[in-house]
Amino acid sequence: MLNSTRSALSPIKVLLLLTLACCGTAWAWDDYGGGCDTCHGDFRSGVYVSSHDGTSWGTDLMTAHNDWVGGNCQACHQSSLSADVLLNQSTDATFSKSCVGCHGRDEDVTGTCVGDDSPVECGSGAGLRQTHETMVGAGTCSGCHSGDMAPVGEDFNPYNYSLEASTIADSCDADGSESQFGPTGLDNDGDGQRDADDGDCQFSINAGMNDAWFNPATNGQGFLITVFEDTGLVFLAWFTFDVERPPEDYVAILGEPGHRWVTAQGPFEGDTATLDVTVTSGGVFDSPEPPVENTPDGTITITWSSCTSATLTYDIPSAGQGEIPLQRIVNDNVALCQAL
Repeated sequence: MLNSTRSALSPIKVLLLLTLACCGTAWAWDDYGGGCDTCHGDFRSGVYVSSHDGTSWGTDLMTAHNDWVGGNCQACHQSSLSADVLLNQSTDATFSKSCVGCHGRDEDVTGTCVGDDSPVECGSGAGLRQTHETMVGAGTCSGCHSGDMAPVGEDFNPYNYSLEASTIADSCDADGSESQFGPTGLDNDGDGQRDADDGDCQFSINAGMNDAWFNPATNGQGFLITVFEDTGLVFLAWFTFDVERPPEDYVAILGEPGHRWVTAQGPFEGDTATLDVTVTSGGVFDSPEPPVENTPDGTITITWSSCTSATLTYDIPSAGQGEIPLQRIVNDNVALCQAL
C-alpha cells in the first residue's frame, strides 16, 4: 500500500516537525511516509514486529492491512501509484477514509482542516495520538495536533469496522478480530486500557440491542430481540425448525411443516439476560379459536460482549442444550447502542 522506496524522515526532521508551533485546529502529517514510518517501518520491509508489545506478525504490514480491507487496494491508495496514499482519504467509495478508517473514529472529529491541499476530518485519530503521547512521549502528536478533543470511549468503533468487507468488527475485541496479530487490540481511546480491560467495554444491555440477530452458520433461522429498559425485561422470538425433519409426505396448509417458533422473556442485568422459554401451541392462523396453550419449556441466557456480538445459551428440555454465537443481521442500530 506504500512505496517501499520512499525514504524515511531522519530523526532530526521528525523532531523539527513535532516541535513546530501550530495554531487553531492544526494538521500534521498527510501520509504514512511523512513520519509514521519512522517508528513502524516500511509497509513492505519484511516481517513486522510490533513496537508496542514486541509480537511478530509473521507477515509484513502490507499483507496484513490488505487482508483487513478485503484485498481492496483503493481502500488506501489514491491511484495506481503505490506511493499515493493519504492518511485521511482514499478513492474507494466504501473504504473512503484510508488509514483513519481503522485508526480513528468519526465521533472524535472536531471539524475540517486542510492537509496536502485537500479537506480532511481533523481529530479523527485523537485516541491513538493520545496513546502515542503516553508511550512515546509528551509532544509526540500534540505538538502539531492542537485541536484534539477528549476521545470518546473504547466501545465506539472506527468507521471501517462496520463495513461488511472489513475483517475487523469490534473495538472492544470481544470477537478477537482486532487482536489478530497480538495479545490485545488497539487502545482506541488512549486511556491506557485495551479491550475487555477498558471500562467502556464492560457492556450493559440497552434499547440499542433491539434488532434481528442470527448465527451465519444456521442462515434461515434467527431471533428478534426487544429490550424494555423501563421494565428491565428482554423479549425474544426465535424462528427455527423442529429437532427432526417431518415425514416427506407430510403437507402443511401454510408454511413449511418443520417451521417452529419459540418465545422467551425475562430480566436483564449488566450484559446478561436470563429468559424463561414458552412454547405456544394449539392455535389456528389468524383465529381466536381454538384458544392457544402456553407451555413453559426451559431457559435461555444471552450475554452480550458488545453492540455487535452476543452468545446465547439454551436449556430446553424438549430440544436439548446448546450455545449459539449471535451477530446482527444489519448494523443500523449499532450507533444507537453505542450512544446509550
